[in-house]
Amino acid sequence: MDMTNLMSMRFGAFEFPFNPAELKVTHKALLRESLLPQGGEQVECIGAYKKRVSGKGYFTGAAAMENYLQLEALFGTVQTLFLPGRAPFEAVLSELELLGVEARQVVGYSFEFVETGDTSAGLSGRVYRAQGGESLWDYAYFAGVPIDTLAAANRHIACIGTLQKGEEVRIP
Repeated sequence: MDMTNLMSMRFGAFEFPFNPAELKVTHKALLRESLLPQGGEQVECIGAYKKRVSGKGYFTGAAAMENYLQLEALFGTVQTLFLPGRAPFEAVLSELELLGVEARQVVGYSFEFVETGDTSAGLSGRVYRAQGGESLWDYAYFAGVPIDTLAAANRHIACIGTLQKGEEVRIP
């Protein structure tokens, strides 16, 4: 997935300074396989496992280790996970691995998030702070809310095409 020029990945209040170099979103069906009395096999889809998001990346610069420790502090917590180009959902940071310092001021890491609930139902009534460079269109897409409805709930926003850093976005 090419993540250049896309919204930054976020987990709760933690914004990844750079989107991870690798990102994998896994959907897996829960299947029941059985043998039929007259011979042959039958496969039934009886549900789905929660989605999993895994990947690898690097924190760079003087704050590289500080960024890693901020993410580590969120280990095991349930937060809203924002992925570039995807609708946000509630997830838990289930795995986090420090891959080492490959070079000065570069900290490698790998991660896995596991979905914990519904994708957009948990977003209603929440208030988010824009990170800058985002638009109300992004939030409408992520929350599954029509842009007109979202704009009406956010009349305080002067320009829906370019949000200012720290501007509050209310999800109706």
